[in-house]
Amino acid sequence: MIFMARRRAQMSQRELAGRLGCRQATIARWERGDRQPSYEDVQEVADACRLQLDAHLVPEDRSWWPQIAMQLERIPSDRVRWFAPAHANEVVALLELLARVGSPVIVIGEVAGALHGWPLVLSNEVVEVCARADAVPALLADLQARRASDGSYELPSGRLLAVSTAPPGTTGYGDLARAVEALDLDGTPVQVAGLLDLLRIADASSGPDSRRRALAYRAVLDVHRVQHTARFARQPGDEDRVLRRLVKQAPAA
Repeated sequence: MIFMARRRAQMSQRELAGRLGCRQATIARWERGDRQPSYEDVQEVADACRLQLDAHLVPEDRSWWPQIAMQLERIPSDRVRWFAPAHANEVVALLELLARVGSPVIVIGEVAGALHGWPLVLSNEVVEVCARADAVPALLADLQARRASDGSYELPSGRLLAVSTAPPGTTGYGDLARAVEALDLDGTPVQVAGLLDLLRIADASSGPDSRRRALAYRAVLDVHRVQHTARFARQPGDEDRVLRRLVKQAPAA
């Protein structure tokens, strides 16, 4: 929450620390998880960022964890194919094409969630990306040119690609590029927004599925945290035991 608030306010850790009257290292430790802030600390951060903290009480639900654990065992392209609709191959082909164009883009939205291993079936075959505003014309022209010269790639619908220059809760490409992740897609590195940034976008969105997306991103982050904790535990084999417990739980429908 502190990371998302600071990024939405377009502040550096040093600037936020100045507003709170604390050290920049304190903000860094909060965001890394090395130090747990109090609820009052989070409220003060929200106030300093001119945001309102809106807390919700929901039942604890780990039913997605087994599915996420299994997804993380798959390669990114298979994660998309597992939860994509009928046009899964076109989605993967478009992702590979985007990785080869001259204009840099960052994958966001549902497809980014699938690439990271989230547990939700994609509602459509649209690939959402973020690009710099001045690069959008060149990006679209490059895609059209490559499609025309590559007979193996067919774009079934003009709605397959959705380009955004400033996703909700962000200032655009440069903002997301600071924490972008390069995920291997069958040998092709694809630039994908980081999980915390995807959560930030969902948290700031007003769409009907934004709440569910945010919960899915949080579940993936939780599984990563459990696996990370087990990996560095003192007892050997803890990670394997955690994974076995996860996959034994009944996956969500």
